[in-house]
Amino acid sequence: MCMFLLSLYTENRRVNGSFSLKEHYNSPLYSVMNYTDQLIRGLTTQNAQNVDMLFTETLTNYLYNTHPANLFGMDFISLAIQQSRDHGIPSYTEFRKYCELKDIKSIKDLSKIMVEGSVDKLMKQYKTWDDIDLLVGALLEKHADGAMVGPTMRCIIGEQFVRTRVADRYFYDIDEFSQTQLASIKSLTLAKFFCDNSNNITIMQKQAFLTLSKSNQMKNCSSFPEFSLQNWMELI
Repeated sequence: MCMFLLSLYTENRRVNGSFSLKEHYNSPLYSVMNYTDQLIRGLTTQNAQNVDMLFTETLTNYLYNTHPANLFGMDFISLAIQQSRDHGIPSYTEFRKYCELKDIKSIKDLSKIMVEGSVDKLMKQYKTWDDIDLLVGALLEKHADGAMVGPTMRCIIGEQFVRTRVADRYFYDIDEFSQTQLASIKSLTLAKFFCDNSNNITIMQKQAFLTLSKSNQMKNCSSFPEFSLQNWMELI
């Protein structure tokens, strides 16, 4: 489920408001000036929603909405599908072949890898499984074990991360820093980053990517190791 209604949280992680993307398209300065800390707390408190083909109307009816009465907007899914066709993005089944996943040769094969109830809907929209658009097929695929996405999407995401790193000759761990400097960079946590770059966040859980729990409780920002620039100081 893709939703764009973020809850705003106080310092002790209590909800004190909400933030709708529908009402704030193309207004990042307003968000930064008014809700930075509340949004950071919300992003580190709320659970991530499932990755699937269910999308909020904020994206399907009000994308890039600029009308003062919020009457209408564009459809993100339709645009994404059309753009992939315009740019010649291969079909879902072609990407499965690229990722060396099992070929789809029958409805039975398709049913084994798609979420329940989706195959009949797909076959009403496409003449054959080889016509399924990448975005549609990838989002309807059953999730891989231990992942939030299916095998095809996991393959694509992994490939993109590898290519982005390899193609960037200035990537931070490719002979740009000394081992001491690299160790300092790797010691910086997201929790500490939020503490140092927010307006007034004084407590944060150690593992900011994970929600609060008994093993991941909030700690004072001062308890996190400081990021030192000492290793970058030139000797005079």
